[in-house]
Amino acid sequence: MKSKYFLSHLFVGASIFLSAQAIMAPEMPAEKKVKVHEIKKVKNTAFTYGEKLDYRIHYGPLTGGHAHFEVASKPVEVNNRKAYHIKVDGKSAGMVDVMFKVRDTYESYVDEEAIIPWKCIKKVKEGGYTDSDFILFDQVNGFATSRRGKVDIAQQTQDVVSAIYFARTTDMSNARIGDIFPVNFYMDAENFQLRFKFVGRETVKTDVGTFKALVIKPQLIKGRVFKDDEALTLWVSDDENKVPLMVESDIFVGSIKAELIGYANLKNPTTAKLK
Repeated sequence: MKSKYFLSHLFVGASIFLSAQAIMAPEMPAEKKVKVHEIKKVKNTAFTYGEKLDYRIHYGPLTGGHAHFEVASKPVEVNNRKAYHIKVDGKSAGMVDVMFKVRDTYESYVDEEAIIPWKCIKKVKEGGYTDSDFILFDQVNGFATSRRGKVDIAQQTQDVVSAIYFARTTDMSNARIGDIFPVNFYMDAENFQLRFKFVGRETVKTDVGTFKALVIKPQLIKGRVFKDDEALTLWVSDDENKVPLMVESDIFVGSIKAELIGYANLKNPTTAKLK
């Protein structure tokens, strides 16, 4: 399988867990003139410095890889503002590693108050494919600059990593089945509007316990990896932490699942955990 988006499809196009009911066609700005965006403060009750999340990725019965999400223990200063330094590492394992070696790293510097990225670093090695990028976001004047060029962006545009954490700040306490929530998203010099749809609540069992969970049904891009628009289901802890617990989907070569296997330094008590 050509897996240019191994990590980003699973934990971004997917684990953007609270952010995708449809990846629309790339959005083109209505105007070419510079727009000044307001830096809005976002209430964050979901995550904090030092948080760590670990996942095991399954391809059918095989352990296909692991992913590690970590928020640095202290804030860093970017553009004279405090920011979270968030790093995501994904790598293949076992037979999958022998056949198709994956070593992906994404880093994002996310404004502490606004939960928007100021810069993002991407390093991807998947089989014989390699890619890297360094993106600077001008969230005030509305553009992103990378080695792929300069692109206008909408207000509160997220990157591959920040979108996950921004989405976790969404208040789901009064969500009704069918409710849809949008997120503006930038990837590889293109803009997308991501929307997530709330489809209910369930109890889900993981290696680290049984949890009450919110169930999200995203739609994803056809023709790349996933079979159809709603091939993916995502379970998120039904508490203030909103931790992605499990992602499951059918893909062209079978099925894929990512499951939480470890966590540390959550911001809130795990009230969704039943046992």
